[in-house]
Amino acid sequence: MRRLKYLFLKSFDVKTQILIRVAVIGVIIGCIAVAFRVLTEKLGHFFHYNLYHREYWYEWLYPILICTSGGLFASFITQKYAPDASGSGIPQVKHALNNSNIYIGLRTAIVKFFGAIVGIASGLSMGREGPTIHIGAGLGNKIAKLLNSKHHKRAMASGAGAGLAAAFNTPIAGVLFIIEELDHNFSSVSLGPAIVGSVTAAITCRMLYGDFFTFHFQSNIGLELEAVPFYIILGIVCGIIGVYFQRSIVKSLDFYQNRFNFIPRWGHGAIAGLLTGLVALWLPEAIGGGHGTLEGTLAQAYTWWMIPLIFIFKYFLTVVAYGSGVPGGIFAPSLILGALLGAMFGNGLNVLLPDLGYNPSTFAFVGMGAFFTAISRAPITSIVMLFELTGNYDLVLPLMFSCIIANITSEKLQIGGIYENLLSREGIELNEYTTPSYLQQFSVKEAMTTDVEWVNENISLGHLNRVFQKTEHSGLPILDHEHRLTGVITRRDLKRAFDQGTKRSAKLFTIMTTSLKIMTVDDNLHNAIIAMHEHDIGRLLIIDRDDPNKLAGILTRSDIINFEANKEID
Repeated sequence: MRRLKYLFLKSFDVKTQILIRVAVIGVIIGCIAVAFRVLTEKLGHFFHYNLYHREYWYEWLYPILICTSGGLFASFITQKYAPDASGSGIPQVKHALNNSNIYIGLRTAIVKFFGAIVGIASGLSMGREGPTIHIGAGLGNKIAKLLNSKHHKRAMASGAGAGLAAAFNTPIAGVLFIIEELDHNFSSVSLGPAIVGSVTAAITCRMLYGDFFTFHFQSNIGLELEAVPFYIILGIVCGIIGVYFQRSIVKSLDFYQNRFNFIPRWGHGAIAGLLTGLVALWLPEAIGGGHGTLEGTLAQAYTWWMIPLIFIFKYFLTVVAYGSGVPGGIFAPSLILGALLGAMFGNGLNVLLPDLGYNPSTFAFVGMGAFFTAISRAPITSIVMLFELTGNYDLVLPLMFSCIIANITSEKLQIGGIYENLLSREGIELNEYTTPSYLQQFSVKEAMTTDVEWVNENISLGHLNRVFQKTEHSGLPILDHEHRLTGVITRRDLKRAFDQGTKRSAKLFTIMTTSLKIMTVDDNLHNAIIAMHEHDIGRLLIIDRDDPNKLAGILTRSDIINFEANKEID
């Protein structure tokens, strides 16, 4: 097997090998996502086929027994075999991508797969998108190891994006979700693999399951200027309620831990299942992943008084299910809650201002993105994802309005999205750097050039001019006769001296710059970039930490760029 992999990959350069590996990851994750979706749907239909038709008294017990048993099974296998497979999985992926010592194992992915299928199919109000992202990251890591790849973190990120792309059939949103939410250390070198992973996963999903939009929604209503204030108000409402939903999720985890500590952790899923089963008896629209509920909301299939009921119980059941620790996400439930909230808002407008005649479905569509933005703080992903989910471009502009307003509102009320706060609850603080700040973990010594050309301070300016003509350097360090660093000279300095009439026979030390921009070998590359920017220079002189007069090397912008690129493909 190893021989075969070597023969297959040796013909390609390193970057092409990475893309081939990521394409393999995308295809496998696409297959897994389709299997996850089909099994969840089939099992859910088998569990609840008689949910609306109960002829005998004992059939009323079926939903309660099924939901309770499914929750118990999901929480039991999770706590026994892979406790880190609980919940959404997105916080775990963020932690792994931002910590070099954390990886997502294959066991976690397997437990997540079966636990989430049973939990969601039995009726727990959780989504399959978060688990698919978690599974994708775990499989990406494992496949990278099998293919002898060194860049496991890139494979995990690409696998996570492929998971979202396959789960929702949204390849563009899959890439954006990596950049905006999962991995803030993302760089341009990683963009190609992320795109390849998401596209191959989505193509595989479409080939196996069909070319489809996840949610069917048609509207010819575009952005009407007089409606803009209402979309802004909807964004504010979604931002406020989204923050309360986020806090409810965290408090639910605390409630189970503190109030139900007399029950084993693996039994908490049964509590969530029991409550879900009781609600399923008379309001089945509030249980499960909620795909049908969302379709019904967009199609205006529910009466105005039923929508608030579904919202309240969907909110409650999602909080209860997530707090129990069963595998399952809040991705899809948050979209459903947003749609219900938007529909309520649209219905309210028609009651208060009947002459306007707005379509509640348009506000439901916009509410989906705004509510998810308030929870995740990923407005760009929300906007693009909603367009890919529905194929509807008419309402992208109002969607952008509401998402940005929801993001601003939620940030004012609480710093950080749901995934950051879930990690903070576990005592985990992420060091999420932007691309230059990512370089804080590397020293100047790792990127600098040690074979440095230099000139003596006593040479003439004519001699220096000949040196510059023979080299491509724009500047050179200057050493004295004892090889101590005394200054620096640039082509610009030399030209300025000649323009001012300085003779070619003049000594270099008469015009050299003695105010040096130096760093030690132990400084980090992030500080080096800041220093170059602040002083508007393209190079830094690097000195030995024990001897400030000894030149250890030189660091240029190109050195940093090449170093980062090599780190990405190692």
